[in-house]
Amino acid sequence: MPAVRVPARPGIIIFVLAALIAGCALVIDLGSWDVENDEAIYTYAVERMIDTGDWMTAREIPYDYAFLEKPPLKFWMVGLPIRYGLLPRSEFGFRVVDVVLGAIAFGYVALFAYRLAGPAAAVGSCLILFGLRDLVLVHGIRSNNMEASLLAAYTGGLYHFLRWRHGGARQDAIVTGAWFTLAFLTKFVAAAFIPLIAVVGLALPRPGLLPKPLRACLADWLWAAVLFVAAAAPWFVYQYRQVGDKLIETMFLQHVFVRFTRALDPIHLQPWDHYYLGIGRMLAETRCEWLVAAGAAVLVYRIVRDRDGLAWTILVWGVLPLALLSGLSSKVMHYTYPFLPPLAIAGGLALAAPISIFKDRLARLADRLERVHLRRLPGLFARPAVRRGLVILGALAIVVAAIALVAGTTKIVIGGVVFRNSSVMRPLVVAAIAFALAQAWRHAFTWTPFALMMLLPLGAARETLIAASRPAHPLRALRDCARPLVEAGRVRGGAYAASDVSVTHTYAFYALALGPWQATTAFDPAVHGPALDDPAQARALIVSGRIFSEVALQRLREGKSIPPGIRAHPNLTVLLPGPLGTCVDDAVRAGARAVGGFTPGGR
Repeated sequence: MPAVRVPARPGIIIFVLAALIAGCALVIDLGSWDVENDEAIYTYAVERMIDTGDWMTAREIPYDYAFLEKPPLKFWMVGLPIRYGLLPRSEFGFRVVDVVLGAIAFGYVALFAYRLAGPAAAVGSCLILFGLRDLVLVHGIRSNNMEASLLAAYTGGLYHFLRWRHGGARQDAIVTGAWFTLAFLTKFVAAAFIPLIAVVGLALPRPGLLPKPLRACLADWLWAAVLFVAAAAPWFVYQYRQVGDKLIETMFLQHVFVRFTRALDPIHLQPWDHYYLGIGRMLAETRCEWLVAAGAAVLVYRIVRDRDGLAWTILVWGVLPLALLSGLSSKVMHYTYPFLPPLAIAGGLALAAPISIFKDRLARLADRLERVHLRRLPGLFARPAVRRGLVILGALAIVVAAIALVAGTTKIVIGGVVFRNSSVMRPLVVAAIAFALAQAWRHAFTWTPFALMMLLPLGAARETLIAASRPAHPLRALRDCARPLVEAGRVRGGAYAASDVSVTHTYAFYALALGPWQATTAFDPAVHGPALDDPAQARALIVSGRIFSEVALQRLREGKSIPPGIRAHPNLTVLLPGPLGTCVDDAVRAGARAVGGFTPGGR
């Protein structure tokens, strides 16, 4: 089996650089989005822990029941830094931990790819992974959900397992156990594939199934098991003593057995190919699906030819969990996120392959060219300082090309002189000329092909950045505007919901910040009418599209006005009667669409 242990210094540098760059990209406009459905559930649980001081039992939105679906480790990781003033109590503060965990996952992906095929594969893999927009933006790793924790746990746990598999170091077994513990205490059963992938990964190569005698191996994993039990058992024991069999019924029967054999939510019932079609769509959006397919073929080739244990483990990681999950009836796309890194690594492998194939030939050509003296060039170009300057110029030109691809047109003003660039190829041509004048052909043949190959996944990564920098937070803007009105007693706190479709937890999260939440599936004139007609009883009213149309038509027939409102969701409208109507403009500026505001005589 090829050594999985990356030399300490290069490994640390690669990990830190990848994590820092990914973290900087993930943090863009981090607090500029409303918390979304599941994120609202988890954020509410964190806020209630902070407010009540009960850190053992999370609370569930919107009726403050005990939340027993998942262990509370992720809630602690988010809530404690906020409780002690290390992070702000805002959307930004709730998501920082996820950005850190997501950045760590990118660091491990870079290490996997570097070990597999060098620096080009490391860069390409991270770009392809970041280009999977759903992973980043839709129930993704920069939101206060569980996905960043799982992604970090799978990448970190499997990487250190492979280090142990090669070197037999006990600390790697313990670190693997720590990552598994994080996954288990974050999302419980979702951690199960880590040991499964590891065990199947032991099948290759042979001979030498284990790195050292069986007794020593068992001792390593006994320490990891002790760590896991010591960290995981106390909360389960405490919670079982508090609620008894309700913990088993909620966590095991409802959210494991029922969820995977039928569905708690009918919209989760999907055909067997749901995950494959969804992943295919994500890869098509990156325009790198052919790279991933080529990389998978290279992985298979290395497994068959070299019995490469690293390639085998990556293949198992990308294939086995999805095959098992596809046999279940309940399917949600974000369940696949921990199994997307192998696809990105395969794409990075394919991206680096041409560079590896031609590396020796280009090196020989560079040697020949560097022995050629360009006699017609002025002697100035032969000076060491000038040659170093040209090499630096070439490197900067490659950076400018990358910036142009990611950020579009860039402008820099130096001493009153404006430098503007929107081209990718022009800086690359400048780089090639600079390297040629410096007779630094090795740099030209190393960096220019590398830069050209990276142009392929950079486009999708840029699109992810653009999407992340288009903030929309209408419900937060509405809450921030309405809160002073509630505190001043100008309107009643809280909100009504009258909807025959599911009202996402996002609405409840922001409404509960203003007071009580009351939800029904139909409009009740006796209850909801006074909230729309009497300024002293004015409350926000959330209605579905059908109910809004019926209520609007009925009020116009009765000669009553339709209060102004906003639409932040395709099928949900928030009506804002009385003084709350002044908040429409704030919500519209934050991304909502204004609706309502009609009177029988006009608008």
